[in-house]
Amino acid sequence: MQRVLCFMYFIVIIEVNVIKLKVLIYLLEDVRVKKIEDDIRQIEKEISETKIILRYGAMSISLFDLEQYEKVVVKINKEREKNQNLEFRKSLIRKYKLVFLSKKRKLNKILNNLKNNKVEFVPKVETVVNKEYLQKFYTYREDISLKENSKHFLKKRINYCIDKVNEELFLLNFHESVYMNSMDEYIGGDFRYRYDAEAIVYEDVNILQDGSHHFAIYTNEKTREKTKRDILNILAYLNGTPIFLFTQNPSFNRKIDDLYQQFDLLDMLRLRKSEYFKEETEEAISLQLPILKNYKNYNVVLFKALEHGEIVDLYHSSLKQFEPLPRCVFLYRVFEYAASVDYKVRVRPTEYKPEDAIEYYIEKAMSYNPNPLYYMNFSSRRITNYFTKLKSEARKIFKEWSVHPYKKNKSRGEIIYSIGRNLVAHGGNGEHNMKYDYDKNYKHINDVNIVLELISRYVIELLNPELKNAVERRKTYYEKKYNY
Repeated sequence: MQRVLCFMYFIVIIEVNVIKLKVLIYLLEDVRVKKIEDDIRQIEKEISETKIILRYGAMSISLFDLEQYEKVVVKINKEREKNQNLEFRKSLIRKYKLVFLSKKRKLNKILNNLKNNKVEFVPKVETVVNKEYLQKFYTYREDISLKENSKHFLKKRINYCIDKVNEELFLLNFHESVYMNSMDEYIGGDFRYRYDAEAIVYEDVNILQDGSHHFAIYTNEKTREKTKRDILNILAYLNGTPIFLFTQNPSFNRKIDDLYQQFDLLDMLRLRKSEYFKEETEEAISLQLPILKNYKNYNVVLFKALEHGEIVDLYHSSLKQFEPLPRCVFLYRVFEYAASVDYKVRVRPTEYKPEDAIEYYIEKAMSYNPNPLYYMNFSSRRITNYFTKLKSEARKIFKEWSVHPYKKNKSRGEIIYSIGRNLVAHGGNGEHNMKYDYDKNYKHINDVNIVLELISRYVIELLNPELKNAVERRKTYYEKKYNY
């Protein structure tokens, strides 16, 4: 009994000490927050709401921002980087909010004073602002004075600053992990400049540019490996290119990066040309990165949790096979997954035959418009939806099969299953095994892959409706972006 009481006594002592430690942490945190509040109050006193200093002339307007607040943010960032603990980093969220809320209030006050003609430029606009400079960044109005144009330009700039603050507050309120995560690994593969200014967020993982045009994945101690895979798979699927996380082995990274750079979805179109292997020059076409839809007007791309992340993972594996024969096997796995979780459940066949399921999905895929991928023809200066072109080629393939001496007696599902997937996957057919004869088997499997690609795009978005319409579809946006 005495031992039990002694043990209970020690338990109580430990609990009391834990409570004391928590109180101490809270008090220290309270002190830190008060210090930030003092910094903010000092900034609020320093920044005039009625006077704009044109220290650099018109540049002071075009680059207007309350950089004093950024210095406080940098201070909090430095504090954050000293401690990887998630709870500690979570405690800093309150500080960030205080800074951005104060900045927003100050910007709104200056904006209201501008609207009410209570703002003074020092020195006078006429002495330091150049009309030609304003015209470079702003639709200059000839019917009003240089001073009024300067005011309008400043209003535009302040509204931009408010939007950026709102963006940060949105992340702090709804996706605070962006402010709590640490850099995990760099991303390899053909993952380029398109997302420079954007935060890509998926659950508690985000992808950001590191400031040197390199992209990295940011995670925390509670992040699951599956979540990291999911976001990489999503981007690989939408981009149509394989990507990977760097390892600690630079030699391996280079090998994989070089290998993945060789993959090009456009090869499926190139291989459809009858004289492709005799051509000495290649058509000047290039697949472009998609324009992902941002949340509101923020530089933030949000993805909801996938319902069937495994099928996107299977598709990403197919992107890592840059020749038609191995890719056929990997694309077929995407179909198999869909047949298992969708076709067998939805159709409920008395006897499952993969040929029938393939035929079923062909009909669905040919009438479905997946997220687009556009490619550019540098010769004709035209932008074309890759999947629209792929469907056009699929119709030609079906017609070719219908008049082929051997294939015409088989359904499309039978062709893809028996003399497509099976012929590639198995090696027990002796001299009838699939061979790398470029003009025959190689091209035939490429035709099979075109159909499987369309099926894959349909079933992935069917099973993961959260991915539907993740990409901007309107061609005019791409024409504008690439000056076409």
